[in-house]
Amino acid sequence: MGSHCEENIYLLGRNEAETARLNQQHRFLVAISGNELIHPSIPKEKITAVADIGTGTGTWLADLAKQLPNTSSVHLHGFDISDAQFPPGSTITSPEGQTIPLSVHNALNPFPPEHNGRYDLVHIRLLTAGLQENNYTTVLNNARNLLSKPPHPLLLSSRLTSLESDGWIQWEEVDHTAFCTNKLPEHPAITKMRNAAIDAMLKLGLWPFAPQRVYDEVSAARFRNVCRETYTTVGKEHLHEVATKWVGNVMRAMVPQSMVVNGQAKNEEEAKAKVEVLIREFEKHCEDALPLVNYGVTVAQRCE
Repeated sequence: MGSHCEENIYLLGRNEAETARLNQQHRFLVAISGNELIHPSIPKEKITAVADIGTGTGTWLADLAKQLPNTSSVHLHGFDISDAQFPPGSTITSPEGQTIPLSVHNALNPFPPEHNGRYDLVHIRLLTAGLQENNYTTVLNNARNLLSKPPHPLLLSSRLTSLESDGWIQWEEVDHTAFCTNKLPEHPAITKMRNAAIDAMLKLGLWPFAPQRVYDEVSAARFRNVCRETYTTVGKEHLHEVATKWVGNVMRAMVPQSMVVNGQAKNEEEAKAKVEVLIREFEKHCEDALPLVNYGVTVAQRCE
């Protein structure tokens, strides 16, 4: 998934295979959401600065730099708890030659003061694999502090409204409980892998029902114009092959460590062997079944 917030509970890896999986995952999730990097409710033309929390390989920022209408004048910055998957030099170069910095920072800690109030948009994606249930509020508060503040009403001109000047947050998560297919009865391999991941997450204090948790946290905080949208593979048969590969790769990345946590395997090597058998069964099942994936996106504006 994306990058985590607490190293000792992260269920994914940081090797070359995981870097490749993260980049492939990005393309898949963008395809599910209709090729929208920024939710349609957010006015792209008013964006002057974007922070990406859990940036991983920085691939979302790299794509965003190609889409924004005024990229050359927009400040982009990525943050992650580790630089292990950053590109060389911890920077990305936009099509216009702009340098996009990537910085090491744990989102459970306040960001450096120079970043507070600087961004029109804070993007967060897929912290589920390392964010404990009781830490969603902390990450949200720290992210909120990065957003530009609405100006005092007396400072607003007739051509500027507070609705135009508030910073936006966009937080995206996948519902791990929804990994299934459109074919019944469910194949036992799917049940085993999904339950292994969910059981391990709960045991570690993580939260597999992340999209709803994010929406609830944002709704209860100092935000307005809160919107939640769920993108899914339902009705998108053109994503059949890529969805099968994506779910298989997620399970390949997450389930072995989960099995070790749950005591279902003595070590990761044994767990990987078990998971490969299950994934082959899953892929066979998906020859005539569509994997169902639910991808939840919550957007909102900062207010005081």
